[in-house]
Amino acid sequence: MVSERKERILRIIVEEYVSKGVPVGSGTIAGRGLGVSPATVRNEMYELEEQGFLTQPHTSAGRIPSDKGYRHYVQALMAAVQPSAVEQRLICHQFHQVEREAEEWTRLAAAILSRMLNSVAIVTLPKPSESRLQRLELVSLQELLVLLVLILREAKVKHQLLALEEAVSEDELSSCARRLNAAYVGLMPSLFPVRNMELTPFEEQVTKATAQIMQAEDEEEYEEPQVDGLSHILSQLEFASSKKVAAIVELLEQRSLVKMLLPQVLTGEGLQVVIGGENRYEVMHECSVIVTRYGIPGEVGGAIGVVGPTRMQYDRAIPAVSFLSEVMSDLVNEVYG
Repeated sequence: MVSERKERILRIIVEEYVSKGVPVGSGTIAGRGLGVSPATVRNEMYELEEQGFLTQPHTSAGRIPSDKGYRHYVQALMAAVQPSAVEQRLICHQFHQVEREAEEWTRLAAAILSRMLNSVAIVTLPKPSESRLQRLELVSLQELLVLLVLILREAKVKHQLLALEEAVSEDELSSCARRLNAAYVGLMPSLFPVRNMELTPFEEQVTKATAQIMQAEDEEEYEEPQVDGLSHILSQLEFASSKKVAAIVELLEQRSLVKMLLPQVLTGEGLQVVIGGENRYEVMHECSVIVTRYGIPGEVGGAIGVVGPTRMQYDRAIPAVSFLSEVMSDLVNEVYG
């Protein structure tokens, strides 16, 4: 159990260290109106260190928060700083200025978050929980080779070459496409083929290929993300070591973070905060991640979040990510709801 005075000291240390990036001494804390001497503060700091909330760099008499200290701050001590009414109106105005295209939304959301928080922002495209067919087309390329083109929900285009055992005429291709479109448009691949529908061997081939393409699409958990603000990592004190920053930048540039991290942090509901060593991957142990879902639950959505050092402005970053996710959810509802 942490006493009220210890909590006030911990909160001061977190806020001072986040703001200035240098270890915090007892004199600084005593000067913040606690009404106790620096000696008393030192004793409290020692006990907080013993309890795992603080650490002491070898070259300094001051203390800095540990991962446990940041965690307690986020869960119990933080006073959230919501984006101002002016900021919120400006952000909503920017979104309504862009075209109704998901790529534009994700690019803008990443740019706004990165600029607001001086952190790396990651936003994935909205993705349906299950693909639905918008339209299929069949194009003859050679006598025994046909191109199957699928247009899925959100105007995503997929295609595959089909090798035929016997030639199919242009009229047969058109007839097959019309018949299958009439039966399958708007359906998920699990509903192919439609019950009581007699299919020719060629229609069976097209149906099977269509279902396989859509199922493969559904197995991809997250779309290619939009990443903005890599330069902010380079300016952080924590990443002065070129080896450290190179590993993180490589992870972000290769978009590996989405496949590695999002399945871990999005297993729970709501906004997730992963601090330092809580990250599964060692390369991320000096970073914190704030991420949440957006969209229509169970239907279509993506992920939005920020990555920065553990010395992050959690009180501003958490409300900012939450607000942007609400804006993105409203956009998804307008278009796909």
